Amino acid sequence: MNSKPFDDLVDEAEGLLSARIFVDPEIYRAELDRVFAPSWLFVAHESELPRPGSFVTRWVGEDPVIAWRGADNKVRVMLNVCRHRGRRVCGEDQGQAANFRCPYHGWTYGSNGDLVGVPFLAAYQGHLDTENLGLLQPARVACSHGLIFARWAEEGPELREYLGPIEWVFDLLFGRSEGVEVVGPPQRWTAGANWKLAAANFAGDGHHLFTTHGFRTAMGLETIGGNRLSYVLPTAEGHACTLSGWPHGVVDKPYARLPEDLWPEIETRLTPGQLEVLGSSVIVGNVFPNCSFLQTSSHTPAEWGGDPADPPISFLTLRLWQPKGPDRMEIWSWQLMDRNAPQRWKDTARACFTREFGMAGIFEQDDMENWSDITTSLKNPAARQLTLQYRMGLKMDEAQTWPGPGLAFVKHSFEELNERVFYGRWQQLMTGNMSSIQGGE
Repeated sequence: MNSKPFDDLVDEAEGLLSARIFVDPEIYRAELDRVFAPSWLFVAHESELPRPGSFVTRWVGEDPVIAWRGADNKVRVMLNVCRHRGRRVCGEDQGQAANFRCPYHGWTYGSNGDLVGVPFLAAYQGHLDTENLGLLQPARVACSHGLIFARWAEEGPELREYLGPIEWVFDLLFGRSEGVEVVGPPQRWTAGANWKLAAANFAGDGHHLFTTHGFRTAMGLETIGGNRLSYVLPTAEGHACTLSGWPHGVVDKPYARLPEDLWPEIETRLTPGQLEVLGSSVIVGNVFPNCSFLQTSSHTPAEWGGDPADPPISFLTLRLWQPKGPDRMEIWSWQLMDRNAPQRWKDTARACFTREFGMAGIFEQDDMENWSDITTSLKNPAARQLTLQYRMGLKMDEAQTWPGPGLAFVKHSFEELNERVFYGRWQQLMTGNMSSIQGGE
């Protein structure tokens, strides 16, 4: 496909975006090939595959896949499509299996993806190359702190290089204790919204909180006020993260309000610089293109059974904004917990997460309404011609050293740098123009 039609969609330097990128079917079809195919995409967490034969079914772009722990204990990702007629071989969300048998004609695949059984094989008269007709597998599969990623493209950086400084942030979230694991299956729901709106929101939209989520102060969920010092971490691959600390002079529980039982583990596994940053109240970001993470905390109001004497409880969530068309996405939302946290703390953290960021959570309701309304509005002829504004903080101070790797921006107010970096990377991949973008290295 010719790149020319996409050249003027994003002006990263000026913070200007064409409204078409959120609703145009041609743009959507192109980004499946140009954005998703060459990128490392999150598939599952290793704790979802606890033993040989464990599997989950997921999506890589719009391709259905199986993440399966084989009899050799190796985790593989494979296309959930039979090589005979193209039917999905597995229709379950998760489970345990030694093999998969296609429901159409019975072609059977082993847990390493090999084709191990074909009914009426003799009738093919030797014309079926069974050794090369196993389930198609992505060119690359790799893990970071239990997070399983896959990539269809053969060429490109290895996962660790792709993540760059975000790997250091993953240490804080997923490598801080002896084990961080998912809690139950992911919550899933659909929204009539373009996937990029959600991903860019998590990448760097902090100032919507005061309008969209104004209930926080009214209901006592915002427990500490004042201007916060934050590190803004954009990367050349389009990943972005914000790590927000406490306002000056505020003393609070360290290590993101995690329970004291975990502190010895945390202090053993993290560096002094990481321990300093883990004191942040909120860590939020996005791994390009569509995998977001959030570490935050909440206090349960008395109206909901909370005890004013109880400290706020932190929780960690990972979400996937799964594209289902230019105007539709499926949201996959996991909660993760440190394995050795006390059960009472886990129960409270689960309740806080469900109340605020679960499928019917009060934050989710607000966000889904925003993103769906934007997508609906921009479908219309006049609105499609709009140029959208991402110009806050165009003149940022120079990036500087911080406790983490490379450089980061230090801010005391709001900006839209991370969102510009997200859309800048998207534009690079859509046009094939791989010149450097803003951000620390």
